[in-house]
This record gives sequence, C-alpha cells and structure tokens, in this order.
Amino acid sequence: MRTLVRLVPPAVAVAAALAIWQGAWSLPAIVAYVVVAAMVVIVVGYVQLMKRSDRFYRARIAAGLERAWRRPDRILEVDLSELKLVVFSDQHKGTRDGADDFWRAERAYRAALAHYLELGHRLVVLGDAEELWECRADRVVDAYRDVLALEAAYHAAERYERVYGNHDDDWRKPRLVARHLSEQGPFRSAPAVHQSIVVRVTEGADLKGVLFLVHGHQGTADSEVLSRIARPAVSLFGWLQRKFNRPWNTPATDWQLRDRHDRAMSLWAESRADERLVLIAGHTHRPVFWNSRPTPPDPQTIEDLERRLADTVEPAERARLRARIEHLASMRAWMVNLPASVESPAYFNTGCCSFADGDVTGLEIVDERVRLVRWLDNDGTAVPKELDVTELREVFDRVGALAGRRPAARV
Repeated sequence: MRTLVRLVPPAVAVAAALAIWQGAWSLPAIVAYVVVAAMVVIVVGYVQLMKRSDRFYRARIAAGLERAWRRPDRILEVDLSELKLVVFSDQHKGTRDGADDFWRAERAYRAALAHYLELGHRLVVLGDAEELWECRADRVVDAYRDVLALEAAYHAAERYERVYGNHDDDWRKPRLVARHLSEQGPFRSAPAVHQSIVVRVTEGADLKGVLFLVHGHQGTADSEVLSRIARPAVSLFGWLQRKFNRPWNTPATDWQLRDRHDRAMSLWAESRADERLVLIAGHTHRPVFWNSRPTPPDPQTIEDLERRLADTVEPAERARLRARIEHLASMRAWMVNLPASVESPAYFNTGCCSFADGDVTGLEIVDERVRLVRWLDNDGTAVPKELDVTELREVFDRVGALAGRRPAARV
C-alpha cells in the first residue's frame, strides 16, 4: 500500500503533463489522463510489490500454480512400472542469429531426442521451446526444421506432450499451432499445447502420487500478469542481443531471482502434499533435484597443492599446479556462495536446453526412478550423463509424509 501511495504524486504529474502537452482540458480528456495515470500506478505498484515483498511474491506464484492445477488441460493415468517420460524445457529456439540462445545446444538436444525416440520414451516439451517474444514463429520454424522434425516423430508415434511457457505463449492459440507447426512445419497434424499436464501414477489399484507438469511462469508479474506489456521490452532486448551478437540469458545468470522463484514453487507444491503432488517445472533454467547439491572442494586439497607448488621449480609443473589451485579456489568460492538449495521432495526442475556451453539438462522418469541427466557427457560423447537419481516411489512416500499421510491411497 505504501508503494501505491508513493506513486500517486508521479501519476498525477503524468496526467498533468499529458494535459499540458495535448492542450486539452475537456472532461473526456481529463478522464482519459486519469485512467492512464491510474494504470501507471497499478502496473508499477504491482511490479514493486512483486520485487520487494516475498510474502506477496509467493502468494501470487501460489495463486498462478493453483489455477493451473485446478484446471489441467491434460490428464494421464500410468502404472508406475510403465511410466517412461523424458522432460526437457527452455530451448528458446531463435533464428540462428546473435540473439539465439539455442544454437550452441542444438547438437546435444538433437542427440537426446534421437536417443529417447528409439528407446520408446514419451517426450514432454515443458515450455519456452521457441523464443516467440523476440522472433517470428515462421522464422524459428524455418531455422530449426530438423529439430522440430525429431519432435514431430514423437507426435507421429503418439508419444508427444507440449506445454507452453511465457516466451512461447502464442501456442495457446490452436490456429497458430496449426499454421506454423503443421501447415508450415514438419508436424503432420497440429499437436495439442497445454498449460499443464497431470500424470496420475498408479501401482495396481493404488494411487502412488501425481506428477504435475507446468512451465513455472504462472503468477509472475512480467510473464503472466503483465505479459502484453513485458513483450515489447523483450523484443527490444532481442534487438540488442542481435546488435551486439551476444545472447544474454537472464534466468540463467540471475541467481537470487531464480532461487526465490524455485522456493516459491516448492512451497506451493508442499502445500499440496496431502494429494501426493510432485511439481515438475522449468522456467528458472536451474536444475533442481530434491536436496542434491555439489560438494565444494576440500580446502585441505588446495593447501596441499600450494605446498607442492612452493617446492616445485620446473615451469611446466608449476603452471599445471597453479592452474589447478586457481580452478579449485574459484570453484569453491562459487559453490559456497550458491543460494540455499531447495530441499523438497515435492519439487523438481528440468534446468534448460540453452546453456551457454552447449549442454542441455532434463529429467528421465523410467524404471520407477527419476534421473537428472545432462547431454552430452563429460567427454562430449552423445550419451546422457547421470547427475542424480532417486526412486520415484520414495519421492511420493516422502511427499506423503509431509502431510502425515500413509504411503498409499486408494484410486
């Protein structure tokens, strides 16, 4: 409220300036100026509340996720033993110019799609697959026709699910999906694109739990509430990226913002623990896998290397030791200063398919397990690198324990 009150004088000034500039003081003109000023107050005030109040931010995110949960577009029911999903998000496919965040990761993503296609997985593309805030849909489709053809192969095999995000929310409109992905693209028929997907995981007659798949932008000020206002700003941002030939991926660099958002989503998911719900999202570009967290290098190791360096005179060996010391020291500083990990069994995040080093991360849900994987592996080979794994049954049981429930419920 204080923020809104502080904005009243500037809003009045804006209204007066408009009146003076236009030289119109008629009643309709004054009403129009007041309406414009009121809109400025509401928009700026809302954004400031989202930035400054964690309580308000979490409430808005919870409200957005709750709406998507209450009205799922797609509901599947699959036995635990037959569940075979792979989930990728945030490709941000562009037009292969300086603003394109995907082209470096294309080889890894194509390899991953081919791999899981042959293994019989169901592919879930979890939003922001195309960068439609910066680029025209027809140009993106033309630029990445081969990639989309691989996705279309899943659709032809009836193993394809799509969710829209904030940067490809044009796909909410079936006519645009049909025009660009089917009529002009490689899909034989237009795929359905959903806001959210619910997967009810059963074991015999027992409901083990529910996977709730959504992009994760629901409730955010710039992505959902003010999306039509935010889009021109992102278009300008894209022009600057192309101008300077540098793809800046804001969600991948703003650690504090994405930590805040991950926490907001995990808290909402935990509030649904009585329904044994596990939220799977993207949007933040940071992989979240329960309580998984990298272990910082042991400072003793760095001290040992420093002692060896002091006793070494051979230039090549000194160079090797010094490089190793600096690498470990910088890695330790980076890991120690990471935002607090999200330690909740109710929330997983895929990461993204547009990392600047060309890697992609995603979630495999198969063989009754959840795996966080990275493509390519450490040697650059086209195979998945397992980063973490856990039993899906254990995940559901731990989520149920958050609500004090028994391990299983009847369907």
